[in-house]
Amino acid sequence: MFLRAVPHLAPNWTCSGRTRPPIGSSPEEADVRPGIGRQNAGPLLGCALLVALGCSEAGASDPAPVERTEAEAPSPQRSIPTPPTEPEEPVAEQESPYQCTVPAIPIPRPRECVRGRSYPRCKWQMPHATLSDGRYRRWRNTIVEHWWGRPALVSWILASTDDYERIFPDQVVAVGDLDAPGPRHRTHDRGVDVDLYLLGAMRVENAGGGRYPKNYEGKSDEEVEALRERVETLARILATCSQGQLRIYYNDEVVIERFLAWYAEQNFPASDEFEAPMVAHNDLHEFHFHVTIPEDLPVLPRADLPEGQGDPIAPIEAPPAPGSAPHLSSMNRRPGDWAAVPRE
Repeated sequence: MFLRAVPHLAPNWTCSGRTRPPIGSSPEEADVRPGIGRQNAGPLLGCALLVALGCSEAGASDPAPVERTEAEAPSPQRSIPTPPTEPEEPVAEQESPYQCTVPAIPIPRPRECVRGRSYPRCKWQMPHATLSDGRYRRWRNTIVEHWWGRPALVSWILASTDDYERIFPDQVVAVGDLDAPGPRHRTHDRGVDVDLYLLGAMRVENAGGGRYPKNYEGKSDEEVEALRERVETLARILATCSQGQLRIYYNDEVVIERFLAWYAEQNFPASDEFEAPMVAHNDLHEFHFHVTIPEDLPVLPRADLPEGQGDPIAPIEAPPAPGSAPHLSSMNRRPGDWAAVPRE
């Protein structure tokens, strides 16, 4: 009965080397097959049962049992030991030495800023130097009407000079023109430009009256190196507080080379606007930085103002006509002598 349920398995099964007659043959047919008699029918049925339970097909031999040693035999309770590994020490991110935070100084602005207007309706003005606690002063040829710029520009200058003063508290930083369109500049008309002076530390000094002494002449290598360190430090702070989004015009190949090498190691995001963060320009940029930032630079955070203190509301006043103020002329010309080619 069992073999008839699986007829396709029966024809060629073997057991103990004997070939079984086809299913369905009569007992007489079984008797006349060589070597098989009626008395062998019982063992054949038993063999068929064994075949159904796992005997091999004809021509195949049962695999010989493989003896395993105790060491080779797998054990479900045993696991392959792994060598202990020392925990990796987390790599600490290098913290910037600069805070890039605007100090708690009230910043003048027009009412358009309060109303949510954008540049040029909304500008911020550099706070008066007496409020800076010595962080900066106004450059002698810059008037207060030229101290307006985009809010991001003003916040970036305030934060950068604050960081710089902590490192070199004895160094005078003079903040020159921000927005100052007119015959003195080709730029300074989009709220993104500023001139910065490190008095006594830059390659050349603008001493006024057409005098431009060289600051590094007559000084030892150590003294020159110390001055260049002050200049490069300011450039590093400006770059850090703008996330590398800036361009500095300055003419000192040593400072440029060192600053570019440092800049390349900072992983600042690529700039879509500036090809290089510092390049040489005309001779005027031997005694000051001309720095440009992107228009979309975000405003930096500011420390909380003292309780009860706020930002003063002040209108943006137009500067006087250049001819009425000889000191507004560029310092590479005689006062009142307007050159055909304005400076940057």
